[in-house]
Amino acid sequence: MTLIWEDYAKLQTPLHCLAKLLLEDKITAAIGLDTADDNVIDFWNIVRIGETCSGGLCEVHAETKASKSTSSVVSSAGGSQPVLLCSQCERNVCKVCSAGRGALLLTVSNSREVSNYNGVSSQSGSSHGCQVDVSSNRSVALEGVICKQCCHETVLDALILDYVRVLISLRRGARADSAAHKALNQVVGSSLRDYLPERNQSSDSQRAFKVLRHLLNGEKSLAEFPSASFLHSVETAADSVPFLSLLAPLDSGSQHSYWKATPSATCVEFIVVLGSLSDVSGVILLVSPCGYSAADAPTVQIWASNKIHKEERSSMGKWDVQSLITSSPDFYGPEKLGREDEVPRHVKFAFRNPVRCRIIWITLRLQRPGSSSVNFEKDFNLLSLDENPFAQVNRRASFGGSVESDPCLHAKRILVVGSPVMKDMGVTSSPQSPDQMNLKNWLERAPRLNRFKVPIEAERLSDNDLSLEQYLSPASPLLAGFRLDAFTAIKPRVTHAPSSDIHDMSVTFLEDRYISPAVLYIQVSFLQEPYSMVTIADYRLPETKAGTPMYFDFPKEVQTRRISFRLLGDVAAFADDPTEQDDSGFRASSLASGLSLSNRIKLYYYADPYELGKWASLSAV
Repeated sequence: MTLIWEDYAKLQTPLHCLAKLLLEDKITAAIGLDTADDNVIDFWNIVRIGETCSGGLCEVHAETKASKSTSSVVSSAGGSQPVLLCSQCERNVCKVCSAGRGALLLTVSNSREVSNYNGVSSQSGSSHGCQVDVSSNRSVALEGVICKQCCHETVLDALILDYVRVLISLRRGARADSAAHKALNQVVGSSLRDYLPERNQSSDSQRAFKVLRHLLNGEKSLAEFPSASFLHSVETAADSVPFLSLLAPLDSGSQHSYWKATPSATCVEFIVVLGSLSDVSGVILLVSPCGYSAADAPTVQIWASNKIHKEERSSMGKWDVQSLITSSPDFYGPEKLGREDEVPRHVKFAFRNPVRCRIIWITLRLQRPGSSSVNFEKDFNLLSLDENPFAQVNRRASFGGSVESDPCLHAKRILVVGSPVMKDMGVTSSPQSPDQMNLKNWLERAPRLNRFKVPIEAERLSDNDLSLEQYLSPASPLLAGFRLDAFTAIKPRVTHAPSSDIHDMSVTFLEDRYISPAVLYIQVSFLQEPYSMVTIADYRLPETKAGTPMYFDFPKEVQTRRISFRLLGDVAAFADDPTEQDDSGFRASSLASGLSLSNRIKLYYYADPYELGKWASLSAV
């Protein structure tokens, strides 16, 4: 590949903009219809390995370098390819010998720049580099093609590089979608794949909002994943959705899915950690679609605390669900299909007084045989002479268990109801301990030692100003660290042409800069006598506003006469801010000038300002 990186830097911005405009035109032309792209030539038109000219009516024959065995196979397959007309030389050209539509768009929009790559002045009258009005030749650029002989090799290489970036972006997007599916499956279970196609998410969100408003009665839901979660995992049956689904939003997951414990579990404890300090007034338990029976209605006990230790928690109450739902037969058996806006079956456990806490303990326990939930009048016949009055009655113990005679703990959702505490209220209302007061006073105290600049004798830049060497005097103090002023370069949102698919089926809708963020490092090395460079450390640079001073301390103080700094990482992912560039003198380069280390690094040492006297204010860093 003969592409020079500086030349591609000049082409990438207009190439990306033209591709985005072309995709927007395609979306506008579709007017919401599911129409297929009927263009023979796509934006890049990359030739597959071994694919050659189809011959026949093609007069260009640009791709004829494949082996004979491969050429015969591909040529025969390409014999039925349509014959196009080059808009520059007006010769017949096949699909393989045609450049991508991006090449013609780039030639039409910036033909003078392309002609300079050919070494031909725009005044030479060449048919390949004449100045063309984009607006008057828009239809030609959208419908016509250009052969590879009329297109400069630099443009063809730029299209190949851009297509590679598109493939990398699609791969990263697919991996992000796969990770999102995996994470969602850990919350709502495998029913997610059946849930997404069959339900309208917008209507589900509206329904969930109405249901929540009715359930909360003006309060807030405090324990909704991912702002809140469980402290420990909970034993879950093999055919159940994950236990995290108990805290999932109401509009997530299938309506028929629910959590259930293992058949052997008679007691389950949920430790819910809220997102912030909150005033909790109660807990709401949404009943599973299978409903309760006489044996699996649990006993619920709730505690609350600010600390994780169980010894310091306070009991909020103990409730027998069997006695609470006795007067409501709707809680028994499978749920009947009702209206979409109907409130699901639920049991509310209200506290006597709201409690300010961060952790909630919820214990579900199955009723023991012989407890108050057993109805002796219905379950036993003491006057019968034909049967054992104490024999187990053949009845369904649970609608949630895998076996009808096995009771099982199960639930649909857990809602913690209350209101979050404002941060300023939590700070002012809670008394501060002596340790907190001492820490606050220590943080507000002025430092005993300050940073002061180390003078340098000379410095030298190299590697496109990405490397810097500083030379110091032998009498220089021990180096404690360096200050770096944040770069002015930015990470452009558009790094490649958009995919030709107008119907993006991505789940995450994340941009490349969030899927694979560009990271910069500063590698610091110093000269250790006699003549060897030793690396001190690699420092990762955070994303900050341009010009923000950042201070980096060395692991230990260093005495040296020469120290070097080298910028590493994804330097090619950064670009200069076009709003701060002068269009008349701006020249696209391979690397952003805003990443230059010139006048950005200052060495410092620590010293007592009283020992330096009046010079302290002049050399502070």
